[in-house]
This record gives sequence, structure tokens and C-alpha cells, in this order.
Amino acid sequence: MKKRMSLFVALVMILGLTLSVIPGSAEEQITLNFWHIWPTDQMSEIVDRYIEIYESEHPNIHIESSAYQEVDYQTAKLPIAAATKSQGDVFFCWGGGAAQTYVDAGAVLQLDPYLEKYGIYDEILDGTLTYGTYNGGVYGLPLKQWAGVLFCNQELFDQYQVKIPETWDDMMDAVKTFRANGVTPLVLGAKDAWHIGMIQNALAVRTAGPEYVNAALSGEATMNCEEIIRSAQLLVDLNHADAFCNGTLGISSEEAQEEFYMGMVAMYFGGSWCASGCDSEDNDLVGKVTVTTLPVVDGGKGDATTYSGGVIDFMMVNAATEHPDEAFDFAYGMTKYMSQECYKIGDSLPAWKLPDIDESEVSPTLIAIKNLIQDSTGYVLAWDTFLAGAAIDAHYQALQALIADTMTPEEFAVAMDEAVKAMYAK
Repeated sequence: MKKRMSLFVALVMILGLTLSVIPGSAEEQITLNFWHIWPTDQMSEIVDRYIEIYESEHPNIHIESSAYQEVDYQTAKLPIAAATKSQGDVFFCWGGGAAQTYVDAGAVLQLDPYLEKYGIYDEILDGTLTYGTYNGGVYGLPLKQWAGVLFCNQELFDQYQVKIPETWDDMMDAVKTFRANGVTPLVLGAKDAWHIGMIQNALAVRTAGPEYVNAALSGEATMNCEEIIRSAQLLVDLNHADAFCNGTLGISSEEAQEEFYMGMVAMYFGGSWCASGCDSEDNDLVGKVTVTTLPVVDGGKGDATTYSGGVIDFMMVNAATEHPDEAFDFAYGMTKYMSQECYKIGDSLPAWKLPDIDESEVSPTLIAIKNLIQDSTGYVLAWDTFLAGAAIDAHYQALQALIADTMTPEEFAVAMDEAVKAMYAK
């Protein structure tokens, strides 16, 4: 393994892959601590490969890598360390509401001077800095982006002569036809409330439009409005039309995903990260998946070029680092490299303008998604990554209450409005 990595590093250096803005030197010996959430599997291998590349190009810099389990990192390790600015010199963090506290506390280095000095703005895809920007300043480098799309089992659509839905009427017609033929139209893992949110959040983009939803999530507009009510009502309409499998509140997101991968379900609304599973030889869908946007809603303010999704994963630099230039340089290289490699393995869509890549080994479904969203005009992050604390809990409870028919769409909008206002009141 070590020999293979060394050969890989040599090849990268020969090809001159630009992953650093500070040239290597033999100056003072420096150690940078890098905190991240990939202790195992492919992501860990990608991290280790780039560290070897970077240390080879910068013999005076040693990278001390610390990998933590995601939940512990998010809920305990990072918040406790950031309170005293003792997190890694470079650290992974979620953008939006998750990093707001750290930025406000002065624990994160503003990166605009570096982006301007080295012309890096031109290397980053439009819109991918949105949720790493606070008070007009950039504090995070975008790692990868995602988009919520509708995965369709084309074999089932052909078998029952159903049209891939473009409008909400098409969607409801498809649900009716599949259900009449004993096929589950749309699988939902409602045991995990965030999975319900995937659909409702995307419907809100359709009904209210991305600008309004982003404003509402930011506390600048009300959640208690006709458009948010309608997004909840459309979700309830799906449920009442038996779009989902029986006992959906007892099914996890992973179980729901597996049912789609096994070819048992006509449609699955999920993130672009599901692409690699659609193309896995371990599943029954290889060559059978068509991806499309969530159908448009009559009278809605969000058209087919708007999506739930965007960038929530960022690399950030500790404001207290003793080596800000080197820390930024490593963060820049690691982020850009990981964005490219994550795309290659089918994990996510790139957030950077990447060099020409041989896409023959990239997930065909992910390539289809990349092509689908190339003319996108707006994104809204999943609400549970935009919000924080009790507001997330309130959102989850309201979503499951909608599916359980214990809350009306009107009550959902009121509950969300109260939760967002309470969050910003703090």
C-alpha cells in the first residue's frame, strides 16, 4: 500500500497538479494539526494520500492528522475545542448555522485575503461559498456539493407505461398508476425525520422559491406563510395517496434506500450521494436509473432549475493558528483534491472547477446528475443543516407529525416559524 501511495505521489508531482499556492522550501520545521471526520474507508484513504503529497512538496511541514467519529466530533469534540480556539490548525466543519457560533466567537480565520491574493475565487464554482460566508466574509473552503434529485426506476416506468413526472400532476398520476399495479410508488424512511425533510424541504423550494426559503431560514421572513403551508400539504397529499410503503414511520432511511436499490420501488427522492449505490453491481438497478428534478408545482415560485442542496461541508482555518499562511495553503490543497477525488468515487458533486477528468470510471448516475444541475439557478440547504439546536428538534417532530396525521400543514408552518424565531432570539 505504501509503495502504491509513493508511486501515486510521484505521478502527481510529475503531472504538476496544482494543489498548493505556497512553494515547498527548507525553512523552519512546522507541524500543522488537521482535524477531520474520516477515520476509515475511502475518504480516509483520500485524506492520507493528499497528506503524503503535501509533505513531499513541503518537506519542512508535517501534518498531524486527527480523525474523529462524526457525531462525537459535531456534538462534543469540536464545540468544546473551538470555545478555546484549540481545534486543529485546519479543521473540517459544516457551514450554515453549524459554524456560525465559531465564526462569531472569533475561532475561524477569514479567508478573503488569501482568495484574493492567489486568485482562488476563479477556481471555485459559483454559489458554493454561500454557506461558508458570514457577514460578507468567507470563512470556509467548499469541499463538495450535493443536490436533491428524483431517482426513477426506468424499468418499472416502462413496464407500466408511466411518464417520468415533470409536473406535480404527473407525479400524482404516477403514484396512482403504480399503486394500482401493486408497486410502491415512492419509498420514504420516515423513522429518520431528516429523510421526510428531504422531500418537504425540496417542495418548499418549489412552492416558495429558493430566495424566500433562504430568507425564512435566516430569520428574515416568516415560515408561517401560504407557500410553506403548501409544501407541507403536498407531502401530506403524497402520504394520503399511498405514495409511501406501509409502516413508513418504522422504516429507516437506509432501509428505504435499499428497497429502491433492490428494484422494488418506482421512485426515490434523495441526495446525489445515492448515485454510486445506483451503479453498484451489488444492487439491481445498474443501467436502469433515470434522474430528474423534483416536479414543478403549478403556481410555485421555484422552477425546475432550483434545488434543495448546495455546499455544507467546508475546510476552515483556526484563527489562533501560529502558521496561518501554511494552514491556508494546506486547507486549499486538501479541499480541492478531496473535491476531485470524491467526485471520482461517486460520493459527491465537485465544488471546484476541476481539470479534465476521465469520467469512464465515474458513476454514470452521478455524471447524469452533474449534467442535470449544470444550469441551476438556486439552492437551499437541508433545513436541519441550516438550523441549529432546538429548532432542528422542532423540525423533526413536525415532519413526523405530518406523516402521522397528528399535525396539519397550517400547524407545521406555525411550529416552524416559532422554532426559527426562538433560535434567532438566542
